[in-house]
Parts: sequence; C-alpha cells; structure tokens
Amino acid sequence: MWTLLPLRWQILIVLGIGAALAWSVDGALALLAGRSLTVVQLISFTATLVGLMLTWFAELSWRWLWRHFPTLQRKAFPDLNGQWEGTLRSTWIDPKTDQPIAPIPIAVAIHQGLFATSVRLRTNESRSYSTKVFLEPHHDARRFRLCYTYCNDPDAAHQHRSAPHDGHAFLELDFDDDKDRLTGRYFTSRKTTGDLELRRASVK
Repeated sequence: MWTLLPLRWQILIVLGIGAALAWSVDGALALLAGRSLTVVQLISFTATLVGLMLTWFAELSWRWLWRHFPTLQRKAFPDLNGQWEGTLRSTWIDPKTDQPIAPIPIAVAIHQGLFATSVRLRTNESRSYSTKVFLEPHHDARRFRLCYTYCNDPDAAHQHRSAPHDGHAFLELDFDDDKDRLTGRYFTSRKTTGDLELRRASVK
C-alpha cells in the first residue's frame, strides 16, 4: 500500500522520519547522560514515539477499516489477502503430442500489508515466490492490478524436465464484477506464457 503514494510524498515522508529519528536518538542519548532536552529534541522524541505507535496501529487496523468502509477499497486498493485457488493454462505446446498441456491446478497465497505484499504459488510440481510486487490501481475503470516478478523452484523429482526459472506475472481484479476473482497472465525466462484464473477460497 505504501507504493500507492506518489514518489514525492514517499521522499518527503522518509526525509521527515529520518530527521525526527536523528533528533530522537540525540534526545535519548541526552536523557541517558542526564542532560535536559532541547525543545527540538523533545518534540522529535515525542513525535517519533507517537509515529511508531500510529504505524503499528495502522498496520494492525487497516483491514478492519477496509471492511467497515468499503469506499477505501475503491479509493485506495482492495484487500487481496487470503488463499486463492484456480488454474494455470500454459501456451506451451508439448512436442510429443503437438498439443497444449491440460490446465494445471494452482493454489496462491497473497499476503498484503501496508508496507509490503507477497505472492506464493504452488502446483503439484513446483512452488513460486514473489521477489518484487507492484500495486496498480485504475480507479476510473474500477480495475486493480497486482504485478510481480517471481522465482519458480520445481521439486527435485521434476527438474530434469522443468528447470528453475524467473518470471513476471500480473493478476487483475474487476471490482464491480467480482471482488473474489482474479485473472491474469504470466511470462517466464523460458519464453513461455500462460493465463491465470483464481477464486478466493479463504481470507487470512
């Protein structure tokens, strides 16, 4: 969710937090040394403590706010946390049969927080985990996209025909159509592509 903020805001917030932390550390050292705090040190020390408490509270409570004020899901980004199940349809053609392979059942776990989001995908033969995740809201169209890069690690028994590889994928939600359905596509370093279709099975 942090990545949804404009870059200028992110820079200003980081600079402000950095300055407050520097003055807070100086103030803490002054307290330990038995010196009285300056006004700036006192304000920074108090602001840092309050900021840390608010950040902790926001991380714990944002999902409660999203549930009770649904407009936040439209104005910011939907809560995608949970276990998702569905299918992967590869465009790869099996050279032995000259036919595409059958759809592969998949299970996907999405963990979405205020400051980080992760995606884990599991099939009967391999597992993938995200390395970078980007949230892309398209508010006018009421569509929201989760884009991520990932590493895929096949089980040892299958690596003779399915090597570890990297890839890029996106999952898209149509908020007005179905808030528990994701569709998307993936692209791999093995020059294969495919379609993804998921439905939320449970909420974390």
